[in-house]
Amino acid sequence: MRDELKISLRSLNFRRKQYVSLFLVCVFGVGVSIFSLFLVNGMIKSLEYKAKIYYGGDFQFIGGDAGLTLRNYENLIKELEDVFPEGTIITDRYDLDAKNASFYFEGNGVRQRVIKGVHFDKEVKLFTAFNYTEGNIENCICEDKNIIMLSEPIAKTLQAHVGDEITFYIKNSWGQIDTRQVVVKAIFKDSSLFGMYTSYTDIDFLKDVYKYPVDCVNRICINLPKSPGERITKVYQKELEKKFQMYSLVSDKKDFYDQLYKIPMPTYALIKLSANLQDVQILIDAMAAISTFVIIMLVIIIVAGVSSTYRVIVMKRINEIGIYKAIGMKRQNISIMLLLETAFIVILGCIMGFLFALILCKVSGLFNLSFIPAFDIFLVGGKLKPVISMGYTMLISCTVIVTTLVAVWFAIKKSVEITPCEALATTE
Repeated sequence: MRDELKISLRSLNFRRKQYVSLFLVCVFGVGVSIFSLFLVNGMIKSLEYKAKIYYGGDFQFIGGDAGLTLRNYENLIKELEDVFPEGTIITDRYDLDAKNASFYFEGNGVRQRVIKGVHFDKEVKLFTAFNYTEGNIENCICEDKNIIMLSEPIAKTLQAHVGDEITFYIKNSWGQIDTRQVVVKAIFKDSSLFGMYTSYTDIDFLKDVYKYPVDCVNRICINLPKSPGERITKVYQKELEKKFQMYSLVSDKKDFYDQLYKIPMPTYALIKLSANLQDVQILIDAMAAISTFVIIMLVIIIVAGVSSTYRVIVMKRINEIGIYKAIGMKRQNISIMLLLETAFIVILGCIMGFLFALILCKVSGLFNLSFIPAFDIFLVGGKLKPVISMGYTMLISCTVIVTTLVAVWFAIKKSVEITPCEALATTE
């Protein structure tokens, strides 16, 4: 084995110009494959984190009655604290369907889709992740409850800035028109479906202006220290079933909503983040499918390119193979020697491909892409942020190495079966 290794290294050095094209194909193919995977993973992670802010964490605890009203929610929160681990942030929220709500400022008006009543002081960790164009979450932690956090598109429409006092117009639950003055405390950069027509305000202020019962909310949000997997989610569900009448875990929250008037009340449901994302799941699946297709095509190009090119190189070395056989080398030893050459090229190509992918990741993060409509959902701070995964890197690299060596072995096998006389008689 040592002799075969020495001969392989000498052969690589002697024929290095012939192997440059093989090496570059491997570097480019592996690099782009790994980069595309890192990029898509980063985009999906950004989407999921924005959804996490929008939905308040990893889980939502909802139910109570058919109107999704959680009464005596403070007692419910105490019960939930016994189920989830230390460090979990459990807080109440009130989401208002804002079809009858608008903001006005200096002659400009804009409608809203959702206004979320939150405890800014309890959800600092989530809101810190927002990309703010003006102000920040610290501005919202104050004694004044008449405050609002707007998205950048809404603030631009109103021509409002942090510190401006805008008019909040709303038709409350009693059917009365009410207006309140609210101070803009922060403006976050988000034009996606999770942010553009969504505003955040103090929960007590929102319940007061809408005339919603003080001891009620319509969801309790649970933000764990570490995002849970499917197995641990089922454990939490079983623990909750010991305390409450729980609806089974659903992959789509609409499955629970459809049964609200058919099940006994009070019934509660633990809605995981992915169950809230079914409306955009088709987008996530499409991104994953495109990424997979690109990777498969590039792997095929690498394998086909390397194996076909190496087949030509081996055929040109048929006289050399004949000499090896003439001096007593066995077919197995010659095959190992030739395979080692390919292995060196492909392994080094995968390493350099990974470095090339890191360079592409660095370059992709230099450009602010928030000017692209609705693309903010995939951005962190207005820029792409690929997520580097050594596990996926090893998977792609091993796939390329194994499939390439298998393809090359078939080319080598045919060449080493030739007799020394036939090999030496062959003209290159």
